[in-house]
Amino acid sequence: MKRFVFAGVVLCLGVYTTFGQGYTVEDLGVISGSLQTDVQSYLPDSLIGAPDVPETILSNTFVNILFTRGKFTAGMRFESYQNPLLGIDPRYGTSGEGTGIGIPYRYIRYADDVFDVTAGNFYEQFGSGMVLRLYEERNLGFDNSIDGLRLKFAPTEGLHLTGFIGRQRSFFELSEGIIRGADATLHLDEVGGGILPDGMLASVGASVVSRFQADQDPFLNLPENVLAWSARGNVSVSNFQAEFEYAHKINDPGVANGDSYNSGNAQYLNASWTDTGIGISVAAKRIDNMDMRSDRTATGFTQQVNYLPALTKQHTWRLITLYPYATQPTGEFGAQADLTFTIPKGSFLGDDATTITANASVIHALDTTRTDQFHYDARFGWADRIFYQDVNFEVQRKFGKDFKLTLSYINLKYDQDVIERRAAINETKYGVISANFVVAELWFKLSRTHSLRSELQWMGVKHQPGVHLALQNGDWAMMLLEYSVSPSWFFTVFDEYNYGNATVEQQAHYPNVNVAFVHNALRVQTGYGRVRGGILCVGGICRPVPASNGFTLGVTYTF
Repeated sequence: MKRFVFAGVVLCLGVYTTFGQGYTVEDLGVISGSLQTDVQSYLPDSLIGAPDVPETILSNTFVNILFTRGKFTAGMRFESYQNPLLGIDPRYGTSGEGTGIGIPYRYIRYADDVFDVTAGNFYEQFGSGMVLRLYEERNLGFDNSIDGLRLKFAPTEGLHLTGFIGRQRSFFELSEGIIRGADATLHLDEVGGGILPDGMLASVGASVVSRFQADQDPFLNLPENVLAWSARGNVSVSNFQAEFEYAHKINDPGVANGDSYNSGNAQYLNASWTDTGIGISVAAKRIDNMDMRSDRTATGFTQQVNYLPALTKQHTWRLITLYPYATQPTGEFGAQADLTFTIPKGSFLGDDATTITANASVIHALDTTRTDQFHYDARFGWADRIFYQDVNFEVQRKFGKDFKLTLSYINLKYDQDVIERRAAINETKYGVISANFVVAELWFKLSRTHSLRSELQWMGVKHQPGVHLALQNGDWAMMLLEYSVSPSWFFTVFDEYNYGNATVEQQAHYPNVNVAFVHNALRVQTGYGRVRGGILCVGGICRPVPASNGFTLGVTYTF
């Protein structure tokens, strides 16, 4: 009831408004907001394994309202899942009062140069996120905001303190566990006295996060207060930058880690160097039993408190996204290197610049030995088993003002037993998929407002010999054409062809046609086509996406 009273107060402030980019309510303040709705129809299609959808039409809708006056802000978000799109957790449509409609996010905030207080829902991140990262990713159906109280305090120049307490969002309800946390960050370059040399930027920080959840297990003795902490540093000198963070968590047996009583820890290192026409970055991480949730019984990516970086390139080419990487919080050792080099205009290649990018990443299992049902020994190094390996190259070149060419090659190895949770960590059931991917993207400027873009993609796939075939897709080919009339119209047609499927009857085409219209803050997109089943990942967090066939409609608008 309190949520709806708050919503009513905020909405009443809009009675005196007129449409525009941020509404001025006489002398009261400014109201702004946004709308997003995604609607999809689902037609029967046994050839691609599309599941039956009794409702035929599913939809997700979000409406944000924000009121601002001086140092005071208040906001809320209305959400409606009727019912959730396939791949989004169905509990969004059945939790709470079971209607899939509610206002799960609302807050009031006051902030000045020294003090900042938020009551209600908030998002927050400490350091790289290894002990706390609260954020929203609608494409995954992910929202782990906390409902409670947050205080921020800047008592002196360069020092920032944050503290909070509350309960985490669990669909339209709240988590069973109580989350508490604090963070301190000191920017040494902002501290008076000139303690750093000119041109150097540096900061240090420390964080603590804890969860209280009563022990109701009849067999195990579970810790009710679970503490995680981290320490970090960041330094930047001229064109060099480096950051490091170490995190530790006490033993926290739960469903996600198989009731392990081992403590957890993680290390993350990232360094980069840039100069004219060149950029180099390297990163490494080691993660051991660092899954942390507001409810020890949660699975999947629900009620996650922390975030563990994937350290793999997030590919956007459509075919290769069939095999994305999902971070393994129970244990992994990874490294990534990235090189970007620009051959300038006027070189031996002519009057146009050429950019070359090379990237490589590898994720190994940890070197561990099981000692009993609840414990294991973990050495610092990695085991021979590779969860994921990716080597890729990309070349971009402009030819005058009217033509641009992009060529890309990707070679990866993908352990579907681990990434898709198809088998135990010490078991090989479906094995490793090896993929080679190539794409050519051509962009033509036809006139001042008209352009044409095309993609030609191919992916060859091999399965590990002697294993079961969980995914029988095999080789793929794809062609895309996009015609744009700037600034408002976009027409796209593409077809994915699974010509290498091990089952001849399922060597299917996946055609799609889409039209998008953009006007100021309004975007409307509609289309029809087949969608292949697979895994959707954003930043190492993944969800399954079932195959489907039907119409789509998406509307976004900000005011």
